[in-house]
Amino acid sequence: MSLKGLFLFVVGIFVFGMISAAEDIDNRVREIAHMLRCPTCQALSVKESDAGLSVNMKERIRELLQEGKSEEEILEFFVERYGEWILRSPKKEGFSLLLWTLPGLILLVTVLLLFQYLRKKSLITSVVETRALSEKEQRQIDNDLKRL
Repeated sequence: MSLKGLFLFVVGIFVFGMISAAEDIDNRVREIAHMLRCPTCQALSVKESDAGLSVNMKERIRELLQEGKSEEEILEFFVERYGEWILRSPKKEGFSLLLWTLPGLILLVTVLLLFQYLRKKSLITSVVETRALSEKEQRQIDNDLKRL
């Protein structure tokens, strides 16, 4: 291999590495931006929004990633500035934990109450005794059957 070929090979690997690193950062920016709520749009994440503030937030995420900040540090950065509401999926602690678990608890209690109700109802129907027919009732049935 010539010196020129070796030089092109090394430059190609360097450029490929830079492109790969840029794509990795772009993917991480999209992932983190998807976790944040757009402050100016309704029901959109920062990733989905093209509002000026969202564009600035995506650039800030990119800068923080290039500084070596972790995902948690970046999310905390935005929580400090905008409050907990900026997170599309609030932290599962404190009152938020109750809100996360409440639907499951309601479902569990409902299933238990339904089970108890059905069990009690089946016990009541099994306790009801059937009595034998009186002679008059038996004769009535026999007469009705003969007529058929």
